[in-house]
Amino acid sequence: MNDPHVVALIYRVEHGNSVDYREAKPLILEEPAFRVEIKDNQARFELKGHYATKEDARNAIRDYINDWESDACLEHGPDSFRLQFERAEIEDRNPTPGVTNLQATFTGSMFGSISATLTVDMLNYPAPPSGVNFRDPNVQTMHQRYMGYRQGNEPLASMAYFCLTVLEHSMGQKRGRRAAAHEYKIDFSVLDRIGKLSSKKGGSGARKADGVDKDFTTKERTFLKQAIQRMIRRVAEKAHSPDKAFPQISLSDLPPL
Repeated sequence: MNDPHVVALIYRVEHGNSVDYREAKPLILEEPAFRVEIKDNQARFELKGHYATKEDARNAIRDYINDWESDACLEHGPDSFRLQFERAEIEDRNPTPGVTNLQATFTGSMFGSISATLTVDMLNYPAPPSGVNFRDPNVQTMHQRYMGYRQGNEPLASMAYFCLTVLEHSMGQKRGRRAAAHEYKIDFSVLDRIGKLSSKKGGSGARKADGVDKDFTTKERTFLKQAIQRMIRRVAEKAHSPDKAFPQISLSDLPPL
């Protein structure tokens, strides 16, 4: 090609057995750098700028896709939404006469599905989030541990307490829980309840021996799960907009115990 130009990138929606997008409505989004249309488990990113190679084009939207996948999996569970690169549409803006000027490059899938006992029929594709940064190291660490819990690889108590300590340590060793509550606009009572539940209860998955005979109630499990979700998303919001005044997350925003 004399003057290659990436017109669009095509991704395939992949997921585990816990969700099914066959009934999902098409989703069309206009972003400053591209237009994306997702339907029939395929996402087409039509690029508005010039990129000479598919690598440059993919790098330009990599963070957008990462945040989209991370937010969707945080909300709906591990492997509920992944975008696997499939091909690039490339044209020659200065073609040699008589030579075909459109090229498609392909790549294979490395995705493995997971088993699940319940499949949710999704009527909509997950919408990409705005104002978040899931690539922040603290967010990545908490997100990874939460996904491990959702996959059954870690008890709820240890995951919740670990995420809480990541939040506290982000403020420095001497500042701790109250400083974290103030910095991230999460009511101290929320963080304190996470700390007490994850330290004193848990049944067979308890962090401490005196919690082995005190399993979580259904309401406590629901509270911890949603509280950690809200915590991770707030840290991602803060990483994206450090100076923004966020609304306070209070106990009234979470399931009652």
